Amino acid sequence: MIGFFTDKLRIEIALCVCCNNNYIILIIYKFDPNGAKDVTKQTNKNINSKPVIIFPYRGYENNEQCEWYFWWTVERCKAIDPKPIVMLPRDTVIRQNAASFLKDERYNTLEVVQTWSVDTCQTWLAGWGHVLDKYPQSERIVLIPGDLDYVSEAVEFYDNLGSFIETTGSDIAIGDFGTGDKYSAKSLVDTYGSYSLLANWFPEISQSIRSLPLHRPRSEFLNIKTSVLRELLINNRNFAYEQTLNFLIKCWNYDEAKWKYNISIAPLGSLSDNKSFRDYRSCIDQIERIERMLSLLWREIKEPKKKDTVSDKEFADQYTAFFNAYDNLRTKSKGIMETARTTIRALLGV
Repeated sequence: MIGFFTDKLRIEIALCVCCNNNYIILIIYKFDPNGAKDVTKQTNKNINSKPVIIFPYRGYENNEQCEWYFWWTVERCKAIDPKPIVMLPRDTVIRQNAASFLKDERYNTLEVVQTWSVDTCQTWLAGWGHVLDKYPQSERIVLIPGDLDYVSEAVEFYDNLGSFIETTGSDIAIGDFGTGDKYSAKSLVDTYGSYSLLANWFPEISQSIRSLPLHRPRSEFLNIKTSVLRELLINNRNFAYEQTLNFLIKCWNYDEAKWKYNISIAPLGSLSDNKSFRDYRSCIDQIERIERMLSLLWREIKEPKKKDTVSDKEFADQYTAFFNAYDNLRTKSKGIMETARTTIRALLGV
């Protein structure tokens, strides 16, 4: 889908594929003389926000749909910043998967930062760090994935995305979405991995996430206050994966059993996986990463701290109870992992 704008008219072009592999171009005109926004979205044009778009790791050389979605995302981000930041993996460039992007005349309208990263979430860290270092006056950072392949109801999705990008009313806004396919990789990983493992290691957080309500705790759509992001990054352990879920766990007040920050959820619509990613290994890799992070965070958060008022024997007893609780949760976690492997393998038919 392509979108472009004039002073009074927004024109959005949707691409549909016929059964005969012919393309139908559907042009949708939306008259918007005043550029009016829904007042319920809590936006403030005076807020200094910096958008960070993650360039598709595999590029879009042979994927016109992904290319259109990427540039439409860029146009949405220009509503808050005339020169959005695009994080471009160096290995993507070296493999020539960004050749057309680098040659595109629109390239010069962006602030492109090339970086080495082992995972997409590490690219997030590089982008966040770039804003914190280069734009300390920015008040919010908006993270958007640029690798969308299939979007259901694309016009509605990008309208919702535009509202999400301009949101300023909460400490952390998370873009939520459905997949439209319960057997997609995202759905399988969350159903048999994220939800079950989180409920095992952090049941209170799991219940609170559901009550937000948030369906995708691993969402790549984040709109966050810079002050909150700085606190989360500097004073907590960071991971090169599952960063949103990590943030949610670190945003929980364990003494008062409530969120430390004001968290809002922005429904975006439905995204569909590229079918080539619906494979057993990819799902299991992601679930294993989730389990590894959750168990590590549980140990870090729950480990007893020695206090002057606690005797050595009492501290030893606390540590024994800590280890016993961990071993019990670890046993349950292994069972969840085995169930996930068996179920996903059967559902994918491998």
